[in-house]
Amino acid sequence: MVVRRPHDRKQQILAAAGELFREHGYHNVSVAQVAAAVGITAPALYRHFKNKPDLLYAAVNAGIESLYDRVAGSEDLKSMIAELAASVSRRRGLSLLWQREARYLPDEQREEMRATLKSAAARDAALIRTERPELDEEDSYLLAWALIAVFNSVSSHRVSLPRRQMELLLAELAERAVHTELGHSEAKVETPTGHVPVAMPRRELLLTEAIRLFDERGYQAVNTEDIGEAAGTTGPNVYNHFDAKIDLLIAAVSRGGERRRIGVAQALAAATGPEDALAGLLAAHIDFAINERHLIGLLISELDQLPDKFRRTCEQNQREYVALWVKMLDDVRPGLEPATARITVNAALTVVENAVRIGRLRRRDDLPERLFEIGSAVLLAR
Repeated sequence: MVVRRPHDRKQQILAAAGELFREHGYHNVSVAQVAAAVGITAPALYRHFKNKPDLLYAAVNAGIESLYDRVAGSEDLKSMIAELAASVSRRRGLSLLWQREARYLPDEQREEMRATLKSAAARDAALIRTERPELDEEDSYLLAWALIAVFNSVSSHRVSLPRRQMELLLAELAERAVHTELGHSEAKVETPTGHVPVAMPRRELLLTEAIRLFDERGYQAVNTEDIGEAAGTTGPNVYNHFDAKIDLLIAAVSRGGERRRIGVAQALAAATGPEDALAGLLAAHIDFAINERHLIGLLISELDQLPDKFRRTCEQNQREYVALWVKMLDDVRPGLEPATARITVNAALTVVENAVRIGRLRRRDDLPERLFEIGSAVLLAR
């Protein structure tokens, strides 16, 4: 008897690879594990993909092209939002796969995918301007990325709702983002406006360069020679300050957590009531994200590289951070279902965190104030 391969075997492999890469990290997954997840052998997998990098490229690219197709095929903003909400509620992990694992692809492949994402954002911006002709190109582009961030946010957590309820909530959050009234907030989000060069101690300089390199290239792709060279010294000199490369990552993540805690404490200490507390948290998060975007990148993408005990502590700290936001939101909007509140909070946080990592948006002098307005609209349904 002849056993025929399923006609969708390639798609099964891509789905399994994407899930494993998201759960465990690209470097921690073998081709044999992907094959086993599909119920085939590694040689059978190689009939479809020539190697593991080819598999990663296909997995990431399939998701990005699917996003582009849905955006490009939409005739108006409302239908596009509904289409994305339905798609994302079924396939939640694309954003994390792109943010974390695509860094290990060759430059030309990453640039190709980045161009596709920018085209999707430009199409979003055009649909937004059609509905809101009062917006200029830059504001519509900002709102387009905010819309994309709302849908990306479901990659960062496992909170769920029944599918239809999830679709409706994501669509509502996206609508709040794209209909934000920009330029009307009286809040001033204080962020440093200039940078004065200061001679750093060697240990601090090594840590700063390690944070940047880990974020840009991924922890696994960076060695101590890279860090030493970026800091103006040699790889062996790294060991005069850190016992091992992993200690740099631990120090970096610890720094990120501590700086975020300081921002929270200051915001809550200055608050005069629940809504003021929530606004303070949002302003503090924007300040942290703008000034520590590489640390944000590590907190998003590199926790899986940490030793288990330390990683679990960091994950618990993140859950407590979100839980604090949920409590503040419940104080302002009592009666929200807990899952709805957590999904809403994660959407607002992701809008901020994604925006500061996009060069064209980061160059806006008014980015803190505009992010405060968008974040407030997502959180408060105004």
